[in-house]
Amino acid sequence: MAKRYNSDRRKNAAAETHRDILQAALKLHWKGVTEFEPLAKEAGCALATVRKHFPTKEVLFQECTKTFTDSLILPDLKALQDIKESSKRLEENVSEICRIHESMFGYAWFSAYKRKEFQALDAVMSVYEELTDGIAENIAPLNTPGASLVRGLLDFLTYRALRLSGRLSPDMARDELIATLSLFVGASTGLKTQSHQKEE
Repeated sequence: MAKRYNSDRRKNAAAETHRDILQAALKLHWKGVTEFEPLAKEAGCALATVRKHFPTKEVLFQECTKTFTDSLILPDLKALQDIKESSKRLEENVSEICRIHESMFGYAWFSAYKRKEFQALDAVMSVYEELTDGIAENIAPLNTPGASLVRGLLDFLTYRALRLSGRLSPDMARDELIATLSLFVGASTGLKTQSHQKEE
């Protein structure tokens, strides 16, 4: 019995160390720090322990990405698309992508910078971009006037600029995007209607 207890205790300790390293890695990645030495210091363990749990950065990034994305609640694009009132649909779609942008704030910047080096980061950014594409299409379908501009305004880099350069709070950044897109989408709809009237 004593031997089994010690074995279980070692397994539990190893699992706890694994979690500690992951949490430390997520914290440092938001700051752009990816080296194993500062990770070991942040996690409070030896460098050899970090390498034992995560032999390569790719393995570390894979687990970090899974841990992080598992904590996100992704929006239901179909439900957002089915909102009948256009102003409400725009507001809800923008609010949802801003929520994701805020959750991904540091990790997206880091992943975009490193995605060419690591498949795990490239994969998470691809999913992120597809989600943003879906939100943009809910507001301005492809091949409609201004669809490209809508997509650009919804990009995480635009949100990041509003938060950092514009010094806006998350709520203020969201409200600015809603107001800007409301004006733009409304103007685009008006121009499209006028164009159809002229053709007739």
